[in-house]
This record gives sequence, C-alpha cells and structure tokens, in this order.
Amino acid sequence: MAPSSLRRSSSSPSFEATSGQSLCLIVGLACLFGFSVDFLILALPPNPLDIQWRVSLLQQVGDRSVVLLLGLSLTLYGVLANRRLRKQVALLCVALGVMFSLSGLFMVRDSLKLQDLAVTRIAAQEAQVRDQIATAQADPQQVSPDLTPEILQQASQILTDQVDTAKRSAKANALKIGVGSFGNLLVTGLALIAVGRFGTRARM
Repeated sequence: MAPSSLRRSSSSPSFEATSGQSLCLIVGLACLFGFSVDFLILALPPNPLDIQWRVSLLQQVGDRSVVLLLGLSLTLYGVLANRRLRKQVALLCVALGVMFSLSGLFMVRDSLKLQDLAVTRIAAQEAQVRDQIATAQADPQQVSPDLTPEILQQASQILTDQVDTAKRSAKANALKIGVGSFGNLLVTGLALIAVGRFGTRARM
C-alpha cells in the first residue's frame, strides 16, 4: 500500500508540469492566432508605398506586440520538451525579434518623413491663403467693400499664429508616435531575441 502511494505521489509533479505546459501551449497558440488575425485586418488593403499606411500599421502592431511576445513565450514553454519544435519556435522568435527591432528604426524614419510632409502641406495651405490676402490687400473693394487694411492685417496675423500652432502640433504628434512606437517595437524585438536564445540553449 505504501509503495503504491509513493509511486502516485512521485508521478504527481510530472503530471502537473505536463498539464501546465499543455495549458501554456493552448493559450500561446490562441494569442498568436489573435495577433495574426489583427495583423491581417490592419494590413488590408496593403499599400506599402504609402507612408501614412506604413506608420499606422507599425504603430498599431507595436501597440499589440505584447500579445505576440506572450504568445510565442507561452508556445515555446509548451513545446520545451520537444527539441525539434523548441528550436523551430526559438528561431522564429529570433527572426521576428530582429524584424521588430529593425521596424522600430523604420518607424522613426517614416515618422520624420511624415512630419516633413505635414509641415509642407501646412505651408502650402498657408501660401494659398496669403495669396488671397495679398489679392484682397491690393484691391479690397473688388473682394468686399467691408474689407479694410486693418481687417486684412488682423487676418494675416491670425493666419500666422494658426500656422505656427499647426506646425508645432504636427511635429509634436509625429515625435510622440515615432518615439512611442519605436520603444514598443524595440523592446518587443529585444525580448523576442532573448526568448529565442533561451529556447536554443535550453536543455531538457
């Protein structure tokens, strides 16, 4: 009776560990599936030549990157006892980690380009409005009899203030998006590389 009891007791920890790994594998695969579905929805319709599309995609992928990190980590733990699957998942982690780290650099570059485009667009709109103001100043009666040089001068000053505010806002938003997404992508990328290296070095 005692030996039987001891055998059941000694087998219990192994069973719990296997059950825990199976549970982690299920949750990990669910996270990976959910991330893949989100990525496909975000990437469609694809337009990689559009800088706005690229920035938006990388920003939202960076915001969801923790789901990918969690999914791959749990999946790796779930297949830790299987050497072949463990190495495959580990190599996938390293590859995705490198991709995420490089994507962070591309995100910074595209954010700066997007900032320049926004400032250029604001400047072009400002030039159009200033041309209209200059035309009105040259012949205010032709535009409207109620226009006076004082009103046109006030309009020019208001335009200057609004343009300055719009340019500062565009630069601040681009910087905020670029830095935030760069941090998410870089941290996730480095973490994935670390997880992958752990998987390749694990001894079971």
